[in-house]
Amino acid sequence: MDWSLLIGLVFFFIAASIASFYLYAFVARTRKEFRAAQPDLRIINLSAMNSGNVLTLFPELENVGGGVGYDCLLHMGGWEGNFAVKKVHPRGPRNQKHMASIVLGPDAPIRAKPISNGYLRLRYQDRWGHKYDCWYQVTQVKSNELPLYNVQIDLEHPEFNKPTFSFWEMRKLHRTVSPDD
Repeated sequence: MDWSLLIGLVFFFIAASIASFYLYAFVARTRKEFRAAQPDLRIINLSAMNSGNVLTLFPELENVGGGVGYDCLLHMGGWEGNFAVKKVHPRGPRNQKHMASIVLGPDAPIRAKPISNGYLRLRYQDRWGHKYDCWYQVTQVKSNELPLYNVQIDLEHPEFNKPTFSFWEMRKLHRTVSPDD
């Protein structure tokens, strides 16, 4: 075997392993920076007030991600109405918790009749216009008095619909971020 060929192969493998190490670090850093710029809205607390036959729920929204959430919309199946916020800032000096008000009277569909799939949906967008959904399961609890059902919302096990991006899409989107955002 020719020694120059062997030495060339060894140097090639050394150079390839060094290049792959730096490429992996570059990809990991880009993904981490992109994910840090995405919003992550959650319902962090839920309080309820019962006044006669009217049940009022107060979900508290907070952005636990690193980016600003835009066009936030909260909707509950079996409730005629919604709650909207234009911008929800992440933790920091401009952070603000938002509290919605969901008034469920005795004639609200979710309290008057059984619903097979109750939900509370939180929808928002990131700075690039990609849509995110967070679904919370709503369970009806049978009551012995009118209205027939009370509601329970499971905040511990939300379901998420998030867009998935390739590395090149992440890099392109992250590079288009202006310092003002």
